[in-house]
Formats: sequence, structure tokens, C-alpha cells
Amino acid sequence: MNKSFKGIRGLLVLAAFLVAGHAQALMLTPGDIDASTDIVHNNTSALSANNVAVLFGTSSTLTSLYKADYDEGTNSELYGDFYATNFWGDPNHADIINLGPESISCVECYLVVKDGNQPQYLFDLSTRGWNGSDTINLRDFYLNTQGAISHVAIFGVVAQVPEAGALVLMGLGLLGLGLARRRETKVSA
Repeated sequence: MNKSFKGIRGLLVLAAFLVAGHAQALMLTPGDIDASTDIVHNNTSALSANNVAVLFGTSSTLTSLYKADYDEGTNSELYGDFYATNFWGDPNHADIINLGPESISCVECYLVVKDGNQPQYLFDLSTRGWNGSDTINLRDFYLNTQGAISHVAIFGVVAQVPEAGALVLMGLGLLGLGLARRRETKVSA
């Protein structure tokens, strides 16, 4: 009886670590870009989801998931209530922070960093391991120009995430199967 209690306690500790996760930060600078509007004749207009899809060569239909404007101090789009962006340093720096309880879960995810009169910087977040909960630290944008970050935007294809209740039921079912098998093994021994 004591051994089975220790085994269950160990499983609970492991589950707590898996569920809790560890928030980290994704640091991005202009040197890390995956694409730039400089390659399309110095385009400084705000990019649409279709523009981003063309620049990255994806056939997926992208959606505008989050946008933060420096001048207006607003967050908008589907996940506007779940993120905040702190702009600072002219602003040449910004931090995109997940406030919870929801976060973006993308199959494909792209970040655009924009200034009003300079080329825009584009990053493929899905290849960088961004999980939607990690803070995105943007550093040293438009330092040697008269520019500054005017807004940041995230475009992507949202992954379908199973409901928490379904995951709990599946976990309980697996636990029940494991206990039944263990009990069956003891009876036949």
C-alpha cells in the first residue's frame, strides 16, 4: 500500500511540473530577421495578413491575432485582452507579455515590428519555439535612424487546442486502465 501511494505521489509531482511549465523570454533584434519589407521596394505601409503570407511564402490563410500601437496605447485583435506591450527607449525596445488566462497557440506565427517610415522587420515565431506564453523581448530597433517602433503585430494560423476537461477525462481514463492492469497482474501472480 505504501509503495503505491509513493508511486501516485510521484505521478502527481511529475504532472505538476508538466502543467506548470516555465515561462521564458524570446529575445529578438534586427539582426534576427527572417524577412523585411526592404525587399519589396521599401514598403512602409502597415502589412495585412495576406502581405505577411506572401512575404513568408505560405499558402495558409493568416489571421491578425494581436496588435499593439505605441501612439494609441491600445491592444487589439483576437488576443488583445490577453497580451500587453511595453514600449520604451524612444521606443527602440518593446516587451510583449502574456497576461493570461489565454495565450496564442499557432501552427504558424509571424511577428511584424513596424516604424512609420522605415522598412518593417518580420520574424517567424513558429520556427523559434515561441509557445504563446513566453515574453517576446524586442531590442535595438531603428537605433541608427530617425525611426522608432510604432506598432507590433502577430499574424498566424491558430492551432486547435483540446479543452481542459477533455484532457482531464483522458488522463483519468489512462490512470484507471493502468490501475486495472496492475490489479490484474497482482491477482494472476
